[in-house]
Amino acid sequence: MNVPEALLAHARKVAADHHARTGQPIAPPTLRARLGVPAPLADAITQQL
Repeated sequence: MNVPEALLAHARKVAADHHARTGQPIAPPTLRARLGVPAPLADAITQQL
């Protein structure tokens, strides 16, 4: 799945914030909730992080 660069950049910031707060990589369901995107898109983004 092709992820728009702007969305991927935002997801990287969200993932970095999550990692800084928890010490763990962000899981697809958490990323999905934070970004408000469908599950397949969250999975595709997670694979590119």
